[in-house]
Amino acid sequence: MSLKKNIGILSGVLIFILIQLLPTPAGMSPAAKGTAAVVVLMSIWWITEAIPVYVTAFLPLVLFPFLKVLTPAETASNYGHNYVLMFLAIFFLAKAIETQNLHKRIALRIIALFGTSRSKIILSMMVATAFISMWIANVTTALMMLPIGMSIIEKDENISGEKNRFPTALMLAIAYSASLGGIATLIGSPTNMILVGIFEKLFPDAPTFNFFSWLKIGLPVVVIFIPIFWLFIIKYFKVSGNLSDNLTVVNEELKALGTIKSGEKRVLYVAILTVVAWVFKDTLSIGSFNIYGWTDMLGISGTIHDSTIAIASAILLFIIPADKNRKLLNWNEASLVPWGVCIIVGGGYAVASAFDSTGLANWLGGQLTFISNFSFFAILFIIIAFVLTFTEFNSNTASANILLPILASTALAAQLNPLLFMIPATVACSCAFMMPAATGPNTVVFASNHVSVSEMIKCGFWLNLIVLLILPIIFYFIIIPWLGIQLDLPIWALK
Repeated sequence: MSLKKNIGILSGVLIFILIQLLPTPAGMSPAAKGTAAVVVLMSIWWITEAIPVYVTAFLPLVLFPFLKVLTPAETASNYGHNYVLMFLAIFFLAKAIETQNLHKRIALRIIALFGTSRSKIILSMMVATAFISMWIANVTTALMMLPIGMSIIEKDENISGEKNRFPTALMLAIAYSASLGGIATLIGSPTNMILVGIFEKLFPDAPTFNFFSWLKIGLPVVVIFIPIFWLFIIKYFKVSGNLSDNLTVVNEELKALGTIKSGEKRVLYVAILTVVAWVFKDTLSIGSFNIYGWTDMLGISGTIHDSTIAIASAILLFIIPADKNRKLLNWNEASLVPWGVCIIVGGGYAVASAFDSTGLANWLGGQLTFISNFSFFAILFIIIAFVLTFTEFNSNTASANILLPILASTALAAQLNPLLFMIPATVACSCAFMMPAATGPNTVVFASNHVSVSEMIKCGFWLNLIVLLILPIIFYFIIIPWLGIQLDLPIWALK
């Protein structure tokens, strides 16, 4: 691994220097060439993990001012973007839910509802994992569900020999549903937030995403894919029969938690209040019927952002007591949230700003005009296939940061709405099902010793193929009409 990292560091630097020494292509500004060089360097270091991926995200802060791409202030502002702060606030809320053990109680309650057969236990674990993953980090969800799954496996008296593949099926079900669940909500995965931020940077005049509008994208994907994945897993691994003692395991876990505590109730109230404030922030129109948003009723419409609500909720966590001895969240616990993810998101926003301000996005669009010769479905199929492959060998967040600005330019070249390329690519970034190191949940279940690399690759390959075949259909027939996305280039994309 050290050799790979050293090669990554050296090759990234050499290619960065080579791009700088090469003549500037016709129509490209020197600043745009500098941006391209930085993006290539970051891509190589992200893919090879030459240095920690979070540190790589800091490169724009150093290199953009040197290359006269953006000023130090312009670059740094991306790392304090309102969506970066929103993500940090959601990490605080997720940490409070974890600290109060609410996530485990919810998961166990869902599992207890589904019955005693092995196939139903897998379904219950997938539903519980996906639901929790909608609100907290995918890796955290997988880590929380892993011991529950391991307990069920250990208590199953009927497990015998190689023919029983239930343990492998259960572990992979946890990993895959954790990744899928993150697609459902705007806060469920960093890639969703990266899309929203990059989109706002590239198209500041476009209508913005909010929590409710993202539900129209993510929920159909999760609701459709969870049962499909479940059916595939139980058929692929030939899961059948009953677990001898599964409800005892779940009931023992619930009994150990005791009655619901005041801290659990209060953090649940904060979480519900946050979601309700997001969903009903702006006026919702259902046909001719309008549900007026609370910002409209207070006369502050347009001044309140989703990040404002998230930060307010985070502050409440440090004020509201869990019991007489402590608050819902203290700073020692808050300091343990994955701050590095926020840096990656900020680095992606800095790259997007550079794509826009230097004209690199327009230049790339000019090189990709041949795309307009292909049908929309062909383009969509190619994009999803490429992203599914790319993200297996790269982190989800890095994949989104690298690909989304390029795809936006590609859409402009094809005279198509950039959202038609950016949304499915973002969803595909969360669908890394083959490689143990492709995403956190895969790594977590691989460490259980119930999943081999070959089993994950084989099962993940077929699931990726399912995504490739079904995602374009979901996007075209459900998401596009529901969001009201126009296919042609909209006015806000014209400059």
